Amino acid sequence: MFMEDIEQGEEAFLIVELLADPSGQTFIQSTRNDDGTYVVEFREGSPSQHFGTVVDDMRAAHALIASWSFGLDGWRESVEWTKILFDE
Repeated sequence: MFMEDIEQGEEAFLIVELLADPSGQTFIQSTRNDDGTYVVEFREGSPSQHFGTVVDDMRAAHALIASWSFGLDGWRESVEWTKILFDE
């Protein structure tokens, strides 16, 4: 339902954090582009381990987020990820 709120323009983004990481830096997040595609990013504990991709629609974004959230196999290999670089 959270993804539907983004699709309808009622929310801007969704962030799901891994509660087992006390730093709060292990998460997956998504937002919708104006053209209907979705940006999905995940981070594994530090800015040097932050990756992103763009998928075609809400269903594809939901599938990545749900698979990551439940620790399912194959989510990482299902799309091409690009490392996101941050100025330090």
